[in-house]
This record gives sequence, C-alpha cells and structure tokens, in this order.
Amino acid sequence: MYIAARKRRYRRISNGNPANSHGTTVPLVFDRLEFLQLQIHAKHLGESLDMVLVTNDSYLSLALTQYLFKHQRTRVCTLLTEMENFLVQSPLPKILIDLDGVNEPIIHILDTTRRWQKTCPRLNITLLTACRCTHTTNLLKAASSSPVVERRQAVSELRHLLVHKKNLRECSPVPLSNREWHILLKVTEGDSLKTIATSLKKPYHYVVYTVGKINARIGLDNNKALIHLLNKLSL
Repeated sequence: MYIAARKRRYRRISNGNPANSHGTTVPLVFDRLEFLQLQIHAKHLGESLDMVLVTNDSYLSLALTQYLFKHQRTRVCTLLTEMENFLVQSPLPKILIDLDGVNEPIIHILDTTRRWQKTCPRLNITLLTACRCTHTTNLLKAASSSPVVERRQAVSELRHLLVHKKNLRECSPVPLSNREWHILLKVTEGDSLKTIATSLKKPYHYVVYTVGKINARIGLDNNKALIHLLNKLSL
C-alpha cells in the first residue's frame, strides 16, 4: 500500500509539471487557448468594417489606423481585388485608395472604381494622392466622382479633409459620362479620333467636340496636353 501511494503521488507531481510533455493538463490548457483564439478570430470576421484602406505604404496605414481613425474598424488591403470582397458588406465601408501606394496604373484604378460605383451607387470612395497638378486633380475628380485629398499635409488638416468632405465635393468638376470615359480609354490605348468615331458609329466632329469639352472641363488647352496627361496616368 505504501508503494502504491508513492506511485500515485509521483503521477500527480509529473502531471502538474509544465515541463512534462505527457501530462494530461497541458494539452487541455492549449486546447482551451486555441478555442478562445478561434472565437476571437470568428468575432472579428463577423464584425462589419467602418473603413478599408488600399495602400502598400506602411507609414500611411499606420498613421490612419493607429492615430487618425484608431476607434474605427479598419482593414488595410494592398490590392484592389482584395477590396472587392467587402463590397457585399452591409452597410458598405468607407474606402480610401492611395493612388501612389497601389501597384497599378492610375487609369486602371479609376476604371475599377467606376465599375464599383455602377454596382454600388452609394459607395463612399476617397482618393489620396501626392503633389498632383490642378489638371490631374480635376481629371481624377471628374473620372471617379470622388473627393481627391492631398496626403502630404499636416495631420490635423488631413483628418479635417477626410472627415468633412462636403467642400471637396462642391468644388469638383462635372463627372465624366460613360461615353466620355470610353473615349478617354481609347485615346489612352493609342486610338486616333477617327478610329474612335468609327468604333462608336459617330461622326468625327462629334468625337472632336466631346474631347474638347473634356479639355475645357479639366482646364487643358489642347488635345496634345490631354494625351500627355493620360500617358502619365497609364504608366
């Protein structure tokens, strides 16, 4: 009996020792921790996001998620295709797209945002950019129908512009129609105005007049300046 009691005591000490890999309590503890981690992860997945930031700039994402909007549920994506997964969320999250921090031509980003807005008309998109001239900014606003915010400024000013975007919308040019945007895409691809007129089954002077209206809207003097601007945005 004395020997049996010593064996039982030895088993209790061995099972309670954290260094003992054969103890019965250690797997139970880790199973419980893993279960809690899965619960927390599932809870975060179930929560709707307040904002989605699309950028590869770690400094910008840190400033926005940990300082400016630290009380909002924010997800950082590096690709536009990742962002599309959140378009089914209700309510839709706010979207911030860093044009200088996404590895895609800006003209493609604008085309993607226009496609999103067709399927989700109430989508709230803001474009962040750095050191753009007035003509480029006007084209970005007209093509996307979204506010364009300069990212290189004081934190307080940046926060004010991102929160209060009403003034930015008021000074935006008239949005480009689908026909006007289609013509610009064809010009970007290198098509001549005559070729575009033939593909649209429209008179040549109609395309010339449409391009002239676009130039006047964004503040350009001639078609050559427009082609140069589109080439810069397609790189």
